[in-house]
Amino acid sequence: MEKNENIYICKIKNIYKDKDSRVYYLDCLRIFCSFFVILIHVSAYYYYNSALGSYNFKISYYYNFLSRFSVPNFFMISGAVFLSRDLSCEIIFNKYIKNIFIHLILWSIIYSLIDKNFWTLNIKKKLFIIIKGPYHLWYLFAAIGLYISIPFLREITKNVQLLKHFIFLEIIILFIIPDYIYLFSHYSKDIYNLLKYLVSVFNLNALSTNHFYFIFGHYLNKKKSEKNTIRIIIYIIGIISLIFTSIIIYNFSIKKNKKLNHNDYSNYLNIFFLSISIFLFFKNNCGDLTFNKKQSRIIQNIAKLTFGIYLIHPLIIKTIVEKTHFFKLSIDKIFLIPMLNIFIFLLSLIISIIIKKLPLISKYLI
Repeated sequence: MEKNENIYICKIKNIYKDKDSRVYYLDCLRIFCSFFVILIHVSAYYYYNSALGSYNFKISYYYNFLSRFSVPNFFMISGAVFLSRDLSCEIIFNKYIKNIFIHLILWSIIYSLIDKNFWTLNIKKKLFIIIKGPYHLWYLFAAIGLYISIPFLREITKNVQLLKHFIFLEIIILFIIPDYIYLFSHYSKDIYNLLKYLVSVFNLNALSTNHFYFIFGHYLNKKKSEKNTIRIIIYIIGIISLIFTSIIIYNFSIKKNKKLNHNDYSNYLNIFFLSISIFLFFKNNCGDLTFNKKQSRIIQNIAKLTFGIYLIHPLIIKTIVEKTHFFKLSIDKIFLIPMLNIFIFLLSLIISIIIKKLPLISKYLI
């Protein structure tokens, strides 16, 4: 194949890397997941502000459930990137953890300053709010915890058998056992309490779900592609997890007359199946797409701005969408929610591009 400025075809599956060691299918997945992280927060507004069982509640619930694969995939993307590199502890702390910490403090201050209630608090409470940060910055705390663990987790990845053993045990401990215990809590309190007691007696401690997804992302990234039959089975399981379990959990919520939080990303087998099917879909199928040099550069540039999109989008929701009453527009929520999502995503992207061009401060903000 000839290369020149006019014709430059790049196959994502070839895992072409630029000078920043970027991987194209991971960049595509990163952009895709950024869109759905925003959808979690947009749909959450209607989920928590609509009457249980109402039309708006139902629509927002399914949009919210649909989006829950995004956070696990971000952890898997990070694992695929960081556990494949031989980083010294000095680089991990002085470069990556330091960078995350700076962003955490700066954006926590920014979000605090725009909150009018913040100015009425005493110094002690102000410091507490700044340290705690707004709701979405929990991910930065989690990232610091993961980066600290990289030297230890990398040792697990060096031994294939140990890695598989670790993954097998973690799936049982983190997903299967909690799921069954939670299931019994809706049918029999006695069985539920017994199972909780047995788990506490066996003391089945494990690393967090974040650590599992982090190391599992590395495993999936390095693993050879599955046969077509296996791929189809994985995708079917992912679709079933999305449709079947969302219906069951919704019915649980109506039956218990309570807005359940079972569609959280952590410790639930249905979200696990959905997340890995999305990850593998991008890994296995993005290779069939071709991009010219300009398109490839656009993908990389947007992927590099997804961190800024993540940091900025709640600010747009708080200062523009809520204050202009966009949430209350008389449009069917099945259409309004994705419309707002696209608007917030694009505006966050534009603001990130502008900040990126600012000298000196851009590296501290996004």
